[in-house]
Amino acid sequence: MLKITSLQNPKIKELIKLRGSRERKDTGLFLIEGARELGRALASGFVCKSLYLCPEILNPESRKLMELIPIQSQTELTRPIFAKLAVREGSDGLLAVMEARTWDFSALPPQPWLLVLENVEKPGNFGALARTADGVGVDGIVILDPQADLYNPNAIRASVGALFTRPLITSNSEMFAAFCQSERIRLITASPFAKKFHHEEDLRGAIALVLGSEARGLSSFWDFCEHAQVKIPMLGLADSLNVSVAGAVILYESLRQRLQK
Repeated sequence: MLKITSLQNPKIKELIKLRGSRERKDTGLFLIEGARELGRALASGFVCKSLYLCPEILNPESRKLMELIPIQSQTELTRPIFAKLAVREGSDGLLAVMEARTWDFSALPPQPWLLVLENVEKPGNFGALARTADGVGVDGIVILDPQADLYNPNAIRASVGALFTRPLITSNSEMFAAFCQSERIRLITASPFAKKFHHEEDLRGAIALVLGSEARGLSSFWDFCEHAQVKIPMLGLADSLNVSVAGAVILYESLRQRLQK
């Protein structure tokens, strides 16, 4: 197994570059740190291009995952170098370079249940929503922002690897609305100005829950689409919740309705 002992090694410089969004988009590669996240990515069909490890801090889960990666793809790092690359505390000694995946609408089953994010800006919110989407069992996540950085390290960390378990489809609003119309998928948008509470709307069947950006909410595009608007009861001073919390509340209400006999 190759061992790297210098921060000036070209491979280390390449890893540092992958922290940047532009490099991830240009190369089609991204980084995963941690055994739990890596294990979930591998289980979902993502391909590991190379694995970097620090033997001193490997735990049993990390060692088990190493057996799934060809030995020729593994590189040992000294502890100081690994610490330079790690972005979180308490790392378990694994850092993997992964191939990004792309999906389109053909990856979805008939009559799907979808979470749709329009210009959600904060990676942590995106990751938290992906974790909720996995928890309730939606069929896919649609990102209405072709420039979105799907594999931001903070999104991966916030999702605890759940981001890898659902198809991630990038599109624009026009194409997605046309797809919903052709597949008879009902659009549900979240707005503090809605007349109906979320628990008063039928959230079963083929629906797409559309959430907007943290600062601006949904764009005016949705004003011209047939959709149902819902809001969450707010009894205090604030008129809305964080987008990841609001999404969780509505998605779990949808799940509750689906589980009712």
